[in-house]
Amino acid sequence: MRRHVRSLGIAGALTASMLLAGCDKPVPKVTVQRGAFSTTITPSTYCFDSVHCRTASGLDFPVIDAGLDERIMVDVPRDLLGKGWSVTALTLDGTKPLGSSGTIHDSHSYRVAANTNNGNPFVVQVAQLRKGKPDGSKWSFLVKVSDQT
Repeated sequence: MRRHVRSLGIAGALTASMLLAGCDKPVPKVTVQRGAFSTTITPSTYCFDSVHCRTASGLDFPVIDAGLDERIMVDVPRDLLGKGWSVTALTLDGTKPLGSSGTIHDSHSYRVAANTNNGNPFVVQVAQLRKGKPDGSKWSFLVKVSDQT
């Protein structure tokens, strides 16, 4: 009986340590470029699998300033490329889609037109896919448009 209890205790400790180790895994970052300006974006939520997701503590969206006729390049790491990904432009409140890339499997980059919202600011959201559907992993940034950038 004692051997059985000890085995259960060891198994429980190993399971707990593996779950905690999953929380310490690095998450992929997405790079956004406009001309010579480049920034990396940490995900607001990242799912390692269908059960283990990590949510960021704060949601400060990076801001990309762009001219009305510019294009912003979104570049993802190979981890996302292998699973599939998509880009969606949304209104500032996130309620109305302005456009979407559809599923991307064959490229690590995608360009977003700064005039997507007729010169008004908008949110760009990158989503990781699993079996063609969003898995909950999201990277977001705000695009501010001006005619003098």
